[in-house]
Amino acid sequence: MVRLAEEALVTRLGRYRGFRDPDVLTVDPAMGTGTYLHTVLERVAQQTAEIDGPGAVPGVVSQVAERLAGFELQMGPYAVAELRATDLLTSHGATAPPGGMHLYVTDTLDDPHAAQSQIGSGLQLIAQSRRKANEVKARANVTVVIGNPPYKERAAGMGGWVEHGSQAHGKTARGILDDYRLAGNGRAEYVLKNKYVYFWRWATWKVWESTFTDADDGDAGVVCFISTSGYLRGPGFKGMREYLRRHASEGWIIDLTPEGQTPDVPTRIFPEVRQPLAIGLFIRKPDASTDIPATIHYRAVHGRQAEKFTALSSVALDDGGWREARTTWTAPLTPSADTAWDDYPALNDLMPWTAPGVKPNRTWVYAPSPQVLRKRWNQLVNEPDPAVKATLFKESRDAYLARVKGPLPGLDTHRPAGPFRDENGPAPEPVRVGYRSLDRQWVIPDARLMHAESPPLWAARVPGQVFTVEQHAKPISDGPGLVFSALIPDMDHFKGSEGGRALPLLHPDGSPNVAPGSLQGLSVALQEDVTAQELLAYIAGVVAHPAFTQTFTDELTTPGIRVPLAADAATFRAAADLGAEVLWLHTYGEVHNAATRPHGTVRYPRGDSRQPLARTPITTMPTEITYDPQRRAVMLGDGEFGPVDPAVWDYTVGGKQVIKSWVKYRKAEPGGNKTSPLDHVHVDAWDPDWTTE
Repeated sequence: MVRLAEEALVTRLGRYRGFRDPDVLTVDPAMGTGTYLHTVLERVAQQTAEIDGPGAVPGVVSQVAERLAGFELQMGPYAVAELRATDLLTSHGATAPPGGMHLYVTDTLDDPHAAQSQIGSGLQLIAQSRRKANEVKARANVTVVIGNPPYKERAAGMGGWVEHGSQAHGKTARGILDDYRLAGNGRAEYVLKNKYVYFWRWATWKVWESTFTDADDGDAGVVCFISTSGYLRGPGFKGMREYLRRHASEGWIIDLTPEGQTPDVPTRIFPEVRQPLAIGLFIRKPDASTDIPATIHYRAVHGRQAEKFTALSSVALDDGGWREARTTWTAPLTPSADTAWDDYPALNDLMPWTAPGVKPNRTWVYAPSPQVLRKRWNQLVNEPDPAVKATLFKESRDAYLARVKGPLPGLDTHRPAGPFRDENGPAPEPVRVGYRSLDRQWVIPDARLMHAESPPLWAARVPGQVFTVEQHAKPISDGPGLVFSALIPDMDHFKGSEGGRALPLLHPDGSPNVAPGSLQGLSVALQEDVTAQELLAYIAGVVAHPAFTQTFTDELTTPGIRVPLAADAATFRAAADLGAEVLWLHTYGEVHNAATRPHGTVRYPRGDSRQPLARTPITTMPTEITYDPQRRAVMLGDGEFGPVDPAVWDYTVGGKQVIKSWVKYRKAEPGGNKTSPLDHVHVDAWDPDWTTE
């Protein structure tokens, strides 16, 4: 990152001496133990020795040290950074700047214009450090901000001045985070309340805005961070992407985790970090125009950690390994497709109404068995200790014991009379839901237990309904591009993590959720009538199989499904016929439109040799599942089932093996997140109905 930032200084901003240029001031706003700043000094020492000779090193390193600044909130890392900097300068015969290195104990996100509050006499050194840091924040003309900002989700209230704005000098100013927002995108922008986003906004303000004198031009400079990569593609970051395209002249994205969320440990740059990471380097030239989108370059590095490090060591800003990213203001910072992909309609172009699935924010309201939910309800209702009851409930912002909520739509949902803390009635009858792909479970249908219950989807449980589930905000690389459910889906239905959205076939009133004119246009183009159900079947036939994701692997690095439309009736009909069977399978036979597709079951008829049956019955709760490909047998606890084809055993959705995922929730010690002690209330015997689904 230091090497590439310097290359940007030299090749794009005309600072031909890089970090040695007397006008280049570099800041690491979350310096930790000072690695980035120390790397700058080491690079300067090496270059000076090579260009001007070893005798010039002490003086040049001393000069560059004067133009480095670092901010750190914690005393421990700060002390280490200062000691390391002193040792580094000594090793090169250099001297520290008068008054010491510009390393400060401070909160980067604090208001740089606010007056310092009075603190105890024993903390005057910290107060002085904060005052000096604010001088840099408010007035210094910073050329480079570089580093690794902290990551913390759900960090609302932790963004300081960036998030909340300033009350300094009797004036109220809005938070500059608002510049990363986009009109109409508010529901998705909860992701902006993350510490790394606050630091991105601070850095772009500091380098490009904080000291400019011409409001039309802005400052020139470089921002280079390694951070989680959600901003590259996520729908909540549209405003941030527009800001970067408007205010930068050029940018480079190095996707360090093309494997996606929670990749295999050997592929991770930082083994302990499960989030996908990317290096983002953006520069602004003095003559940049906010009316022309910045040119963004993209590349991904693949393989194990050592292979990624090797690839990174040879990256240059102008080498041939980059691809041009999309140029639309809010589009993902990912490559334009080499195929006609961008010309295909997006799934929500065809089915405009989308909604997030049910999001309880507590897992105990779901179970594979209705009896388990009744036990959990009774334990919670009968708990006399309010503190224990709150722990069992697992309160959240929008679902807590004192909260009053109305009933969910539907005749089969609970009608509460007040807040849950006053509940003393019997458990409502559970309702079946689409919990995970091809995994039907049960939920307690009580809005008081749900963080975001998605009432419109509950209202849309009408006859003939099919919910299409799309992983719209994260890349997918294997398995089907879409899955389907006749039951209302959970928000994480697609793969058990990373969210997603549902696209119902029908509105609550039974009318089709199809873009106006699309059915008529298709009917004219194909010269035969096309119904909404047939369009959905066609989409399933084209998208809901592994060959789709294999064919469009590169295109799907940018999230969101697009649907190639057939130009002739025969192709459309063949895909729709295949898709009708896909819908029948995904909905466990609830969607049926031919006599050969029975209603309510997808099992082969009794006596068919393809029907998996119990070769050995399960007599104890299983703890694991294994597979013998030679015998085509699944061993589940002390039971055995077959025949099961290898393709069935290996079938994945979004990288999750469906059979293993299904068993995970039904074994003796169920897997998945545990949000409450109630999650440990489970069945003590295998339910035979589970293995006849």
